[in-house]
Amino acid sequence: MPVRTFTTAVALAAGISLSLAPAAFAANYAGGASVAAPAAAAQATTSTVAGSTGTGDSDGSLDTQTVALTKSQTKSVQRRVNVPADGSLGSRTQKAIKRYQAKKELTLTGKPNIQTLRAMKLKIADKLEAQLQSTQSPAVAQTVALAAPTTASVAALAAAETQVGTPYVSGGDKPGGFDCSGLTKWAFAQAGITLPRTSYDQYGVGTAVPKAQIQAGDLVFFDSGGPGASHVGIAVNATTVISATTHGVMEHDIASGYWAGHYLGARRLADTTATAVAARAK
Repeated sequence: MPVRTFTTAVALAAGISLSLAPAAFAANYAGGASVAAPAAAAQATTSTVAGSTGTGDSDGSLDTQTVALTKSQTKSVQRRVNVPADGSLGSRTQKAIKRYQAKKELTLTGKPNIQTLRAMKLKIADKLEAQLQSTQSPAVAQTVALAAPTTASVAALAAAETQVGTPYVSGGDKPGGFDCSGLTKWAFAQAGITLPRTSYDQYGVGTAVPKAQIQAGDLVFFDSGGPGASHVGIAVNATTVISATTHGVMEHDIASGYWAGHYLGARRLADTTATAVAARAK
């Protein structure tokens, strides 16, 4: 398919006008291997993660690997599921966790994991996820299926690119001035996807992606503004992102230097397809 024709299809599927997508979108993404066409969006790519206890993991993903909690952390979980906070992960607590997971439409494991801790809005989720990612080892790695980035995510990146040079404005969420999460929320909205307003809450959406597997359109998070996901951007590729920094919206490196030192994690939105996005955009 010619580049121009494919660009048109991607833009229309994501509900974003061609006038919004810059020329760089056609050159860098429409004909590149990093873009998943609608048929390819549902295909899986493989990566490796480790750090699981090996129990209670229904799909092997980083999000649902059982994590070891301290007694104090277990008490925090117990308070969220309304059982006596004795710090012991007994059968009563596990049943309560499973009920909570069912209510929140999470993977049913009955065990504490990143996905569940994040839904409970427990700050320990960020720290534990970072620990899991940092301890990945090929010797103990598991193969995990990751859905390819959707066309909507790539369209969101195209929208963000049109805002490069826009000044930073605290609380800004529209062209003329953005803060970091305001930019990502606005960019994904152009593709028909609604994100939470803050970077901390955006860190709870999608699926965790190992740093080596980051692709265009993934959300990338940093702790540059304090503990946890205090800054967010959209990946251009595996080594650069676009984000609203204090110097304005810009593309910057995450493989070395300042941003590499504050890297926290990445998330991929894989719950939509080009068809679903197009339907919502009508």
